[in-house]
Amino acid sequence: MIESPRGMTIMEAYELYRNNKLFINRRYQRKLVWSQQEKKDLVESILLQYPIPLILLATQTDQYEIIDGMQRLNAIFGYIENHFGVLIDGEEKYFNIPDYTFAQSQVSKGLITSKTDVEYLTQEQVSAFIGYPFPVTIFKTGSTDEINETFRRINSTGRKLSPQEVRQAGNVSKFSLLVREIASEIRGDASKEVLLLQEMPEISIDSKLSKHQYGINAEETFWCKHGVLNVSDLKESEDEQVIADIILSTTLGQPFPASRVAFDNYYGSGKSDKSNDVDVKINALSQENIKTEILAVFSEIFNMVDFNFDGERLKTILNPNAGGNPVKEAFYTLYMACYELMIKENKTPFDYAKIKSSLRNIHSKLVKSSNYTTTADRRNNINICKGLIQDNFKVTASTFRSATSFIIDFQAYLMKSKTEAAVYDFKQGFYTLNPSSREFDEASFYKILSNISALANLGKDKVGYLFIGVTDKEKDTIQVESLDGISNVPRYHDFGVVGLEREAKIKNVTLDQYISYITSRISSSNLESNLKTRITKDITPITYHGHTVLMIKVTSGNEPVYFDDKLYNRDGANCVEVKGAKVADIYKLFS
Repeated sequence: MIESPRGMTIMEAYELYRNNKLFINRRYQRKLVWSQQEKKDLVESILLQYPIPLILLATQTDQYEIIDGMQRLNAIFGYIENHFGVLIDGEEKYFNIPDYTFAQSQVSKGLITSKTDVEYLTQEQVSAFIGYPFPVTIFKTGSTDEINETFRRINSTGRKLSPQEVRQAGNVSKFSLLVREIASEIRGDASKEVLLLQEMPEISIDSKLSKHQYGINAEETFWCKHGVLNVSDLKESEDEQVIADIILSTTLGQPFPASRVAFDNYYGSGKSDKSNDVDVKINALSQENIKTEILAVFSEIFNMVDFNFDGERLKTILNPNAGGNPVKEAFYTLYMACYELMIKENKTPFDYAKIKSSLRNIHSKLVKSSNYTTTADRRNNINICKGLIQDNFKVTASTFRSATSFIIDFQAYLMKSKTEAAVYDFKQGFYTLNPSSREFDEASFYKILSNISALANLGKDKVGYLFIGVTDKEKDTIQVESLDGISNVPRYHDFGVVGLEREAKIKNVTLDQYISYITSRISSSNLESNLKTRITKDITPITYHGHTVLMIKVTSGNEPVYFDDKLYNRDGANCVEVKGAKVADIYKLFS
């Protein structure tokens, strides 16, 4: 049922926002993409009392999912929270937060910061702004399919959407969801599916020019850092088209003829609907297997170019004469050559210097398609690339993923922890950070076991992750660098990847011996026996920038577990003992 459009004041909307009532579903919503000027133009229209377009919300309870209007609401709330000023009568003026009691209460809570030493709106202007009634329609539904279809119809013809954004808008096929999931992990904005509106900036794309203070810097993503795509390409979701291209090539069994018409057909929006064809293939091969294989190859390429190509951009290697042009097709060729060597032939790279030399100016050796890309031309190019690099790959006896093939997964876990703190925990290691006494910290080890127990109590069949060798505070990263004499510790957002090699050195054993020691300590601990069996099978070393981290995957069973007769649970990022009436709440998670 749809309510007739009504006026909702900015004050009413902002209070919904800060009371965690406005949500975004990433299955179909794109990222925050408005420029600063677009935000200012909207706010100026409101200040001048001009009408703005209708906002559409969907609701099933007292919470609201934003179907249309995310960019507008973000702009309005950003102005209230002093993210930018607006020119009024030739003078830049900011919202005066103290004149709006509820916004001032958010300052008191430390949720927002008030700008100082700027010009503000008058009290009358503040009152007019927060009292401005914009049109809103509330769509009351119990059906996710209805919400998906509503979003698709509203956005699939949007003027500002790129062709790839049009394809993805409201599309919830297995193929489109897989594209979205893989692309977000490679970009570095992986998160849970449903987010609060205030969490969107953390997973949206910024650049050195736009300076929105969003969580993802375009120039630091693999795509732009290595010149595979330009910043404007990334903002228009060209990376998702590259991922779609790779998924179609690997699942359909031959290089995809990457034309606009062909993409439209497999997204179900072209004249020949082939969307079912690719979904059937995804079902047959398993969505999880496809994702695992594609990310494993990407991770090895990350490892290759970031840590073994002496700081040279991939773009300057593949095409030294590219200038300002991206190298999307040359990258596709390299990726598919590596995919066939690694996944189909079970080989692993070993001589990175020779691989780099072999790839030098490979662009000049490839067949260039004039108007469109053909399967035959792409097959020929992949064969050329394989021929150049295959002698620097060797057959591996193991069918399991190497320690460097988890790079993207690892980055995704770090990013997801920002919005799913209860599911992830991080420890710098097992040794004390006391300069005068570096010894195995039994108290800290006991806390780690308690945390494992807490992660096992997330609920039936839930999965939690504990990472050893990662700091989540910069001061701890600096302290580890100082104590253990290591420099250039890789940072990823707020995390420092300090690794466990330094602790193996303190113990005077090899890294493998140290990992075996940790595993045996966990196996002989007082953790519940079934839990110990599950986690010791899922202890995985991950090598990131030359530092090895232990990932302990904790899968919950059918009932809560106790550790030393105590029941633990996760409260946000903290491990807490559960007592009294709250024990029943934990058992409900398993019912």
